[in-house]
Order: sequence, then structure tokens, then C-alpha cells
Amino acid sequence: MAALCAASPAYDGLTVSELAVVSLRYVTHRRWFLITTQTNGAALNVTAHGNVAVQGFELLHHGRLDLSGADVELSARFVDQIKGMATTNETSHVSVHVRSLPQVAGTLMTLRMNSQTPEGWRENGGLLRELVGLAVGADNVGVLERWNYLRSETEVVRVFRVSDFSGASVQRALLEKLQQSAHHPEIAFHLDVLPSSKAHRVASRAVHQLSSDAAASSAVGFRRSARSKRTLRRLNEREELVANGDALLRIGVFVIVRAASRALLRAASADVIRSAEDSGLRLHRGVGRQVLWYCFQLPGGPGW
Repeated sequence: MAALCAASPAYDGLTVSELAVVSLRYVTHRRWFLITTQTNGAALNVTAHGNVAVQGFELLHHGRLDLSGADVELSARFVDQIKGMATTNETSHVSVHVRSLPQVAGTLMTLRMNSQTPEGWRENGGLLRELVGLAVGADNVGVLERWNYLRSETEVVRVFRVSDFSGASVQRALLEKLQQSAHHPEIAFHLDVLPSSKAHRVASRAVHQLSSDAAASSAVGFRRSARSKRTLRRLNEREELVANGDALLRIGVFVIVRAASRALLRAASADVIRSAEDSGLRLHRGVGRQVLWYCFQLPGGPGW
């Protein structure tokens, strides 16, 4: 009975036991958290929950990309770049950060040190520092963690994570409605690109494990659910794509809401949650884990 109660869903995608652990960590760890940086030539070393050294490249915006067809070319080049990373012997990390404001829009991609400038992008260390949250001439940024938001010297921030895309429409871009929100949240899109040798093992192992579990359940008389059948079908499709040369990715999408006060932050957060639900996306609120998620969404994803 205790095990069943501990495994019961509680809130924000957490079970009762997980929520208890998160609450205990929140109560016991320090509230102030310092993010430190160091410039290393064209790269920036970011130390948060982990340490990363990345270069930032800003997208060269030329009006409405979808009207000129440049968005298709840009997407194709990005896919080719990801596939090229999969041919290496180590896991690569790529992050794309989109900031949309009424006056200006900026898109930043971060790559590991000594990377070549991708076509259609230009190196921009200033935007990289800005998205880390650094003031002009500063190397450190401190944040105060609360249960469901963060406070810095100039603003309050809340970080959400997109946990489920299954309800999104295939007729439009997954994050389009979020980006069109009147409160202009930032979107941080993180990719871990697994090397092809490891990707084949991971994909085949997942299919084998689920197939074995399904066979064992069927042997003792349990019926397979529609969800398990759909999951197995998706894993089979993934294994086939990886076998045909596509890259296997670990994906994390974070939504960052900024405001000048808690009241404005609550209103903006409610609007973002509503926009996500209208798009068929499921957001996790990150209660008790705001510092952790704030570090994960930073350029390069230190500790991600």
C-alpha cells in the first residue's frame, strides 16, 4: 500500500514520492544561486549546474522567411548539420534560443568551441551574453529561487518545460501559438545528438525491451493497451529511421516568461499555459526546480 501511494500521481507530472523529494531539496538547499561566466576568445564558458564552453551564432533575419522560401532552406541546412554531428564518436549538444519582442526578434544557436559559422548565421557573442542574463560588463548573474519562480536584480522569471507534443496539430508549427503569445515568452530548444554507433544500440534496445514486456504480459493473459501498441509502433519507426541514417536526438524544450513584477508574471504565465493548451502541448511548471530548469535552458544547457 505504501509503494502504491508513493507511485500515485501528485502534481506537475510528479508522483507523491518525487514531489516529496523535490520539496525536501527545496527546503534544504540554499536560495541564492550564482551563475558565473568567463570569456574564452570567441567562446563563453558558463558555469551553473555544469560547465560548458559554447559559441553563439545569430540567425540573419531577412523579413518573413516563409514568404521567400528561405525557411525551407534553413531547415534543410540545420537537418544536414545535425546528421553530420551524428557521424562523430561523441555526443554533441546544440541549443536554439528564440526571443521575440515587439521591437526586435533574435534567434541564437550555440555550438561547441571552435565551430565553423553555419551558413545564414553570424557569430554574436553579445546576444549570447544577453541570453545568459549578463549585464553589460558583468561576468556573474545571481538569482533568488522561490517555489515556482526566480527573482533577479531587474525582473522575475518563470521557466516551463514542454513535456508532451502528442496532442499538437500536424497542420501547423508545434510552437507557433506559444511564440505568438502577447507576452512574448522566450523559447529554448535543446538537442543532444547521439553518435550513430550508440544510436543504433539505444533504438534497438528500446524496441526489444518493449516487445519482450508485451510478450510476457500477453503470455499470462494481460491485454496490450492501445497506448503500448502506439508506443511500440513509434519505436519501430524510430529504429528504422536510425537504421536509414537519421540522427537520434534527446530533445528538451523550455519556455521562459519574464516580467517586472509577480502580478505581471502570474498574468503572463497564465497566458502562456493557455496558449500551450490550445496548441495541444503539455507544460510542466517546474515547482521547486526553477533554478535547475533555469540552468538547463541557458545557452549550451550547463548540466542538461
